[in-house]
Amino acid sequence: MLNNQLNSYNRPLDYRYIKFVRVARNLTQQQLADKMEIHVSDLSKLEKNILPFSSHYEMKLRAVIRRLAISRAELDNIKALLDAKERRGYK
Repeated sequence: MLNNQLNSYNRPLDYRYIKFVRVARNLTQQQLADKMEIHVSDLSKLEKNILPFSSHYEMKLRAVIRRLAISRAELDNIKALLDAKERRGYK
């Protein structure tokens, strides 16, 4: 169990996490973009998978996850939701 908790923060993130993190803290795209120090149009494009989710953006998302105190449990739940959506064929 402890090993699984430690891996939650280290697991690869992708563009799909952005919206869930934003909604988890009731933030607008503008507010999250400000916290990630990126332009709101870039955030919107990232959420829609129009702009490639590079390591640069992953680093910024990881930093904001720490600043917003997103817990390991929350990340695990986001991952579970993403997996369920994928199994059901949702985008």
